[in-house]
Amino acid sequence: MRIQEPSGELIDVFAIYWINDKSLCLGLPKGYGGLSVYDLSEVNLIESKLIGELVYFQNDGAGSGVYHWALIEELLLDDLLELDETAYKRFLEILKSEGQLDDNFY
Repeated sequence: MRIQEPSGELIDVFAIYWINDKSLCLGLPKGYGGLSVYDLSEVNLIESKLIGELVYFQNDGAGSGVYHWALIEELLLDDLLELDETAYKRFLEILKSEGQLDDNFY
């Protein structure tokens, strides 16, 4: 899945979830160091297909949704939202090994 920010930057998305009536997603902006939350009503949807192995994760109060497997199974989600460098490097390693990111994505 890919979205475009109002600035024109393209962002790869690795989770989509819902809180109340909002559709939100988690994207990996280049050079940010972790995941960022995007409201789908505030960005342009470029590609609607989520790629890779996905899992449904029920998270009471924080948004149940569909997430890239590594965010849940390797417990990377919270750390990536907090911009943890070790979690970021691990997630990039996984995504590159799956062919979801170019080797030059940092």
